Amino acid sequence: MDLKRIENENEEQYLWRLGQAKDAGLIDIDWAGIADLMNKEFREDESEYRNESAYRKPYQYTKKMYESGVFKRYEKESYVDDLATTKDELRKEKQKLFDERKALNRISRESARAEEDLERLKELIMESGVVTLPETEPKMFMSDNDMIITLSDFHYGASYENHFGSYNPDVARERLSEYLRKVIELRDVHHSQDAYIMILGDNISGNIHWTTQLENRENLIKQVQECSELITAFVYEVSKCFNYVYVNSVPGNHSRVGLKDQVLRGERLDDLIPWYMKAKLSHIENIEFMDENPDPTIARLYVRDQTYLMCHGDFDGFSEAGVSKLVMMLGRKPEAVFYGHMHHCSYDDIAGIKLIRSGSFCGTGDDYTVSKRIYGRPQQMVCIADEDGIKALYPIELH
Repeated sequence: MDLKRIENENEEQYLWRLGQAKDAGLIDIDWAGIADLMNKEFREDESEYRNESAYRKPYQYTKKMYESGVFKRYEKESYVDDLATTKDELRKEKQKLFDERKALNRISRESARAEEDLERLKELIMESGVVTLPETEPKMFMSDNDMIITLSDFHYGASYENHFGSYNPDVARERLSEYLRKVIELRDVHHSQDAYIMILGDNISGNIHWTTQLENRENLIKQVQECSELITAFVYEVSKCFNYVYVNSVPGNHSRVGLKDQVLRGERLDDLIPWYMKAKLSHIENIEFMDENPDPTIARLYVRDQTYLMCHGDFDGFSEAGVSKLVMMLGRKPEAVFYGHMHHCSYDDIAGIKLIRSGSFCGTGDDYTVSKRIYGRPQQMVCIADEDGIKALYPIELH
């Protein structure tokens, strides 16, 4: 047998051929001789020569695997097919990963762009706020009481006129101005020191019902824009009449961005309004927004060390069961809970907790309230509070 290396034969192939020949008795040479052949063929520098063990052991290990049948399955066509299938699956997974990464990058870019747009919008609002709402010197005086001013169920954008009432954006503006005048009149009666403004939701008419969409005079974007301007102006005017004004809000069901069972409870367009107000009024030193709330649907204000809770009323019933669940969930008994939602003012006292519901600016007249026989004249609730809690309630009727 020719012991010389065959052309293009690599080191492993040469070692395998020599080992197989030795085992078959075709060559009369020991492993020291095989090591000598290997070194001469593949090692030019004698300092790199290997001993017989460095060649014998790899050969014996490979021979053992070969004889045990490890390599037989690689010779079958099915295994080649398996490899092709696996390769195809890997290619698909690689493409899926590429698509997911591409989608994630797109979402990240859009999110960053949206944040940048919101920040720029905030800067523009703040710039315009300095021009249109000049800083004024608030009244500074001491008193034994403060005023709680509710703003509930503004339903800006709705438009209707019938036997039960009429409402449209122009009427909304007039009623908000009337409400401001009556708030100032009450301030003069009680000499209230600070004002606490509770925005109780349904600021916009929204698109919650098909009939609501038909009755709206403004689209959603216009509703949010114009309602934000009106409520901002209202808060600004109130700030001129009190030492300090504290504002908190909860969203209402009319500002949902989708069907009730298909959106998170906090995804409501009403939340854009206090965001706008904070940017617009940031330079007014005696206005403070209190937005550290337990939940997007539950807000809290502290008036002279008394706790007052706020909710719209779509999640929390105006009842013993409703207030009990709310109080047990929060683990603290409040002085009162303020509601909106049902379009009429009402009051109750359950186990020492006052339940106070504010009305609406629109009253009754839209298709939904008429068909459900929900009647209520345009009303809002104003309360006077001292260190012991609520001392007076005023259901303010609007025309």
